[in-house]
Amino acid sequence: MKHKILCCIFICLVILMSSLPLNVLALEDDGSIDLYEVFSDKKDLMITEVGSKIFKWSMHLPDDAIVYKSDRVNYFNMYTDSYKSRVNLEVIKNENKHTLEDILYSQQRNNNNYSYYWYFTQKEFISTIAVDSNGEKHIKIVKMDPFYDYYLVDDAAEEFSSYIENRIYVKNDYIYNIEFNMDGAYYRENPEMFDKLTSSFKLSYDTTNPHIKELSDSVSEHRLYENTSYGWNITVNPYWKEEGISNARVQQFNAVYSHDEIYGVEEEEAEDMHAPERYLPFREGITVSLVSSALPTETAAGWAKEEVEKLKQNYHEDLYDVLISEELSLGNVKGYRVKVKYKTVPKNPYVVDTVYVIGNGYKYKAVANISDKKYNEPKTKEAFESMLKSFRLTQERSIYLGKILDPSNLINWNETKEIKTKKYNFKTTLTKNWHTNNDFFNMGYHYGYYDYYYMNHYSPYMRNQESIYAYHRDQTLQLTMMAGLDARELDDIIEEYVENLLYNDEIRIGLATVSIESAYIDDIQIYKITTEYDLTAMNEFAKEDETKFYDYSSLNNQYTYMVKINNDLYTQTVTLPVAHTTSQNINEMKKVWEHTEITGVNFSKKIRDWHMHNPEEFLNN
Repeated sequence: MKHKILCCIFICLVILMSSLPLNVLALEDDGSIDLYEVFSDKKDLMITEVGSKIFKWSMHLPDDAIVYKSDRVNYFNMYTDSYKSRVNLEVIKNENKHTLEDILYSQQRNNNNYSYYWYFTQKEFISTIAVDSNGEKHIKIVKMDPFYDYYLVDDAAEEFSSYIENRIYVKNDYIYNIEFNMDGAYYRENPEMFDKLTSSFKLSYDTTNPHIKELSDSVSEHRLYENTSYGWNITVNPYWKEEGISNARVQQFNAVYSHDEIYGVEEEEAEDMHAPERYLPFREGITVSLVSSALPTETAAGWAKEEVEKLKQNYHEDLYDVLISEELSLGNVKGYRVKVKYKTVPKNPYVVDTVYVIGNGYKYKAVANISDKKYNEPKTKEAFESMLKSFRLTQERSIYLGKILDPSNLINWNETKEIKTKKYNFKTTLTKNWHTNNDFFNMGYHYGYYDYYYMNHYSPYMRNQESIYAYHRDQTLQLTMMAGLDARELDDIIEEYVENLLYNDEIRIGLATVSIESAYIDDIQIYKITTEYDLTAMNEFAKEDETKFYDYSSLNNQYTYMVKINNDLYTQTVTLPVAHTTSQNINEMKKVWEHTEITGVNFSKKIRDWHMHNPEEFLNN
């Protein structure tokens, strides 16, 4: 009877296993792998091992292996029918310098926790520290698949279970977690095959071995990337790859590995790339894009010089340096190169190196973004510059590629528009340089029609509030206008507002100043409150104290006007990042108040004199 029950259970298991998706068990395959097709190189037909030069591991590649891997090859998965096995490898940086004993202790503590879900249950028979056939010390964990124990019991589960050996190594400043999973019946009949597979795993990569394959998606040699949709190509650096879909209008290229992983780094020079002072306002890499169709009169030099002029108008003169501005040859066309060093993050300045090209009737731009420190290292500088200078136009373009219009040339940016609250008579007149959400510019990725009007809670004292919002098209100035019921005295409102400002630590120690002015128009009092950072003082302060970090693109000067009419408070605030505080942007900020009306009155035209206040007047003593 017992044998009949086991037989029925086994038949059910076979049916269940056959109903699972093929990629759960094995791919539908004839048992062989075409290495030429997979690796795209004739010399790879002799490959007998695979691995990662960067993460320093290698192992035997069976002829019938089906391989899955991550781009960086820090994750590797292989199925081989000839061994009836799966191999899973994960490599992580040993940032905390864990030992094998540390890891084993942590695992044993975690395994003592009961798990209600059977597939998380561990059925371990060995958990120890051992030495493999290559003399490498490792954690050895032997276990069985809990899947079978859930459906079978005792001897039946043992008979059908997979044999699993999990090994954890600590070496090369990495933690290697590799699991070998072999069919149980096959393992019991062929234990030598399991030993052959496990002993082939090595914590090294022999660069002199002609039969070993580097598994990185980006091969260790330069190669030509051709964008046949938009008519250009570029020579891609070793260990770099394109991101997203190929042949995109905006194509991003990034390094698969970090500089330290490729070139190595002395331990005392190693840096925490997640530390605040390592912050960059972009992801390092190279971007190539087709910007728009070109006008017959446009040249790359003229286009580049226009961009430099915009830069000068929009960035504080102390926060950037134009390092290179020159013409260069790119095959059969002339391009123009502008290399700018930005100091908006003083602890980590960065370089934006741009090549402007006009040809084939289109405007192209190749841009390299990288930290200044890395750019000044010979290896990385050469990698970035050689890639930029390799940009070429081709005649290979999509048959569908036609005119791509630049609408900015069609818009009169000086044309005016009015924004206002719905209930309160509070409005201002802006130029089209200012965007609101109903301009179809939804701050980035999606198009949509949204009203610029929204509710916003300004303070616990204000009720029946409305707010409107706009931002300048260079995304530097931001405008917020608020109106609502606030029955407090204006002096009390200003006192609370100023007191909150003076809590700012930079203001307390003299790195920023608060300026308070007031004026009367008949019986209506108006306040102008300005908060501005001292760039020179900020730089000196951060230089003297390594723990202090600032990004001047996100640190804002603030310009606020407050008017109280009866029980209604009207507030207008324009913020301007320190990095973008230029005379042109200051003038743009002033124009907002000059064109503002409250209850039908433009107060800016009526004010003749402002009275200066000492901020200390508004502090409760």
